[in-house]
Amino acid sequence: MSNQSRGSTRLALIDAGVRLFGEFGYDATSTRQVAQAAGANISAISYYFGGKKGLRLACAEHIAEHLAMAVSGLEKIDDMSPEDAASKLEQVLSEFVHILLEQPQGKEMAQFMLKEVAQVSEVLDLVFPKFIAPVHESVCLLWAKATGQNASSSDVMLTVFSLVGQVIYFRVGQEIVRRRMGWNSVEQTEVCAIQNVIRTNLRATLDVARKGSIQ
Repeated sequence: MSNQSRGSTRLALIDAGVRLFGEFGYDATSTRQVAQAAGANISAISYYFGGKKGLRLACAEHIAEHLAMAVSGLEKIDDMSPEDAASKLEQVLSEFVHILLEQPQGKEMAQFMLKEVAQVSEVLDLVFPKFIAPVHESVCLLWAKATGQNASSSDVMLTVFSLVGQVIYFRVGQEIVRRRMGWNSVEQTEVCAIQNVIRTNLRATLDVARKGSIQ
């Protein structure tokens, strides 16, 4: 088997795992179901991941790496002006919306992670220190640069959680939003409308935070 074929099989198993674990849950999904959905031999799961548990963790790492693309370019926060930092915040939130609402695996990734977080599983133990905590810290630093607030303060940390929470709701509650808005589907036009609202909310929250920092 070529390296390309090996990579394709491994990724197909991860994609199937994300979808099935997210839809039915880890315990309710068998390795046979994952292998069948991936078009692979069941023994491939042991070969690539050491078993079902390893596949679960590989799925989580795959999602974390995918979502990390939204926060690329945050290495030079110290060199940013407050307005540059505010613009970068807009970009980060808009990219999260794009990944979760427009990319094919957005729904499956959200379902997978929400189930794992609700269960407080070993997946959370893996992705929290490697992805969630450092990304949250970086966005807090970005917020601090944009507002003059302390990045490690409770207010800033909770504000960042609330901003990201808006994005997550539009993914989790997409069907509610679609029906209430009278949309036939959520595609580029609808996603742009959502991004505009989130951008407006961000700017309003930034204005309040900046005024508080001046006082």
